[in-house]
Amino acid sequence: MIMLVILLTAPACQSSGESDTGITLDWSIEPNPPKVGHATINIALQDSTDTPIKGAKIQLEGNMSHPGMKPVLAEAKEVKPGHYSAKMEFSMSGDWFILVNATLPDERVIERQINISGVRSE
Repeated sequence: MIMLVILLTAPACQSSGESDTGITLDWSIEPNPPKVGHATINIALQDSTDTPIKGAKIQLEGNMSHPGMKPVLAEAKEVKPGHYSAKMEFSMSGDWFILVNATLPDERVIERQINISGVRSE
């Protein structure tokens, strides 16, 4: 299993940590650092025993940190057990956040926010 590395100097890779659900959501973004245009959001879900969570349905909603922008929506597809990937389009530079809504096979719903700082215009 490939472990996602949390880089303190790279704001585009993080773990949302565990909440009262016992679910860990790790994520990364490509390209890193993020830029205007196409991006791939990678998500890994694990339970409290570090077992990958297979078969989740994950919806993403990308928003800018300031009001007035239309949200960018995407569905993450499972690429291997417990690992999901989605294509998103950052329409302009600035700070974004992505709302993650994951419905697990046991019907629990996990919601997390991913902060994407400093999307560049290149």
